[in-house]
Amino acid sequence: MITVNELVENNNLGLTFKAGRSAGKRMVTWAHAVDLPDPWHWISPGTLLMTTGGGLPSEPIEQVNWLRQLEQAKASAIVIAPKEFTPQLTQELLDEAVNLGLPILGASFELEFLRLARLVIESVLQAQKDRFDAGNKLFQVYNDALWESSKLEERLNILGQKLSINLQIIDYETLTPIFPFSSPVAENEVPYSLKIPGRTQTALNIINKNSRFFNDSFLSPILAGLLSIELERGMIDRDGFRQAGETLFHDLLNGEIDYGAAKTMLERRGLSGQLVTVAIESTNQGLRQYNDIHHIPDFYDIYPLFHDDGKKLFAVLPNDQKLLDTLNRYLGANTKIGVSSPITAMIGFKESVFQASLALTRIKEGQTDIIHYNHLDLELSLGPKTVAEARSIVGHYFGPLIEYEQTNTLPLLKTLAIFLKYDGNWKITASKLDIHRQTLVYRLKVIEELTGIKPTTSLGITRFCIALEAAKTIGILKDY
Repeated sequence: MITVNELVENNNLGLTFKAGRSAGKRMVTWAHAVDLPDPWHWISPGTLLMTTGGGLPSEPIEQVNWLRQLEQAKASAIVIAPKEFTPQLTQELLDEAVNLGLPILGASFELEFLRLARLVIESVLQAQKDRFDAGNKLFQVYNDALWESSKLEERLNILGQKLSINLQIIDYETLTPIFPFSSPVAENEVPYSLKIPGRTQTALNIINKNSRFFNDSFLSPILAGLLSIELERGMIDRDGFRQAGETLFHDLLNGEIDYGAAKTMLERRGLSGQLVTVAIESTNQGLRQYNDIHHIPDFYDIYPLFHDDGKKLFAVLPNDQKLLDTLNRYLGANTKIGVSSPITAMIGFKESVFQASLALTRIKEGQTDIIHYNHLDLELSLGPKTVAEARSIVGHYFGPLIEYEQTNTLPLLKTLAIFLKYDGNWKITASKLDIHRQTLVYRLKVIEELTGIKPTTSLGITRFCIALEAAKTIGILKDY
């Protein structure tokens, strides 16, 4: 397209500025000749109005109003080639043109409007052709990049090299980079930024390194649209992983899948190394809600397990403080997170869920936002600090035993209490219970099957001793 300045600089047209020279960079998208008193009804935004002044009023205030109507119609400029009886342009009109930034050009009556219009239209058609060619080239370059790499970050670098630009994708909510610039950015390089359409909540930053091909205003939205398709595809994939993860969490919690057997599935989700369960209490007033928490940029390369039990949220993710801080930041102020010990075959998945929940109950009493169960080990070894905490411990460790005793005659709680009281001595325990040693072995086996904890191990003894103290605290177990 052509600017008002370029029209004036064309010596064959004989155009001169009468007013509004400072707005000479305005783009002209069409040209139309109108001599009617209401030309604003006959033009579209960006039009160069050509007139002999036949419809121009003579009074200053009327000329000003005439000009204002044209500005509201978004005329790019006005060319006046006056005939013999055309009213003179008043100073008020010229002053208002300066105020509005609307160029007024003078021309000879002999100027052929058709020649001027043809020049404008040819420039518009050439610009459209250039855009079409540029669009084709962009699609070709993008297609080549798709063949050269399957990773979006690498493709951004390839696109940047081929187009002589530097690209970055940022999280629109926090302005943190998701895919960084491929090369360092100088302080004086200010990127052209635009929001990427769709659900992704991302923005595209572009630094144009004097590319003769890439046009920010035209090609940038096209590139952003292409990237939005890829990012949306990634969101759909993460939605699928989220649903599968909720099912896996449910199966692990119910014991339908052993944690050791699930490790391969977890590794496929990028969940390797030390994993923890976190229990979350959120106000849901942050940048993310629970149903889209898996789209946090930090989770682009991993797929945590998520679960909502109606009271609190759970997640299984790598034991990484940065990820925990990210969760806390995105879920909003007053979010509390309890973190379990690293999940192992010995501790088990159900135990990690309990540890995270117990840590969360303790965090409610403090001022911190995140607390690790490991930090509570010493305190818990001394017994629960509140009635609520005691009930939680009893419900977790003794709940299956209490439920069992409601329909069966085996005194499992009494057996366990006496076994621990006498430091796991089989002979003394059997004597105190007046049962055969083999019967004691059977009862302890039933306890292990019901609770998932072996009472003859150091870990089992520790856990059950804490639970026994908690049961005595709330008065559901007497001191045998």
